[in-house]
Amino acid sequence: MSAIKLGVQLFTLRDQCRDAAGLEETFRFLDSIGCHVVQISAIGDIDPHTVAELVDRYSMDVCVTHKPYDRMKNDLDALIDEHDLIHCNNIGIGAMPGNVHSSAEGVTGFIVKCNEISAKMKARGKQLCYHNHALDFEVYDGKRTFERFIEETELHFIPDTYWMQVAGITPADYLRKLAGRVEVCHFKDLSVKDNAPRFAPVGCGNMDLGACYRACRDIGVQYIVVEQDDCYEREPYEAVRIGFEGLRRIARENGD
Repeated sequence: MSAIKLGVQLFTLRDQCRDAAGLEETFRFLDSIGCHVVQISAIGDIDPHTVAELVDRYSMDVCVTHKPYDRMKNDLDALIDEHDLIHCNNIGIGAMPGNVHSSAEGVTGFIVKCNEISAKMKARGKQLCYHNHALDFEVYDGKRTFERFIEETELHFIPDTYWMQVAGITPADYLRKLAGRVEVCHFKDLSVKDNAPRFAPVGCGNMDLGACYRACRDIGVQYIVVEQDDCYEREPYEAVRIGFEGLRRIARENGD
């Protein structure tokens, strides 16, 4: 069996994690399905010490977070202190802020700032990570934005299989370009309804996530977390349960 640890991105359960009681209920649910790896993203305004206490109580391994870019620019020391509390060394940017993606100049400015933030994080033992959307594969002056991130930064990446697929990228192939720079990968699945793509629980859509798993294994990914931005007609806990079991099945079928 592969040594990759499997978990859940809390963004899927963001409405269930608005306060400390909801976060504890969510951790209790995850514990019940055998999940002890989480990415903390989009939870409510909960005291960091309370979050840390719940992480420890339910033995959660926080593999990465998504945190506001403004805090990275303006409140970095406190942000790093909060990550020390939850024993997490990876701090993620969920997306480029505002409209910086809409021009080569905007992307350049973002890269410069990310390099500054990354250097400060590394001085305190943390790694700045970037999560892709489809827009990161826009082309300016003959160069995809994501290619610039690879070439012009020391960022680590949180690849998102769904958004790569939507952008016309073959996720398993692209993952192999990121060897050595990915600790956490997002597994999302893609289905089609009314001639349009939509999110599906992992293992219930059309993507070749087995090939993605093998690529993750080969490039040394440490964690894979399931995520579903919109659960549609399913209750979110149920969508997570289905997706997490789907991820486990993929791991069994494609692990070592």
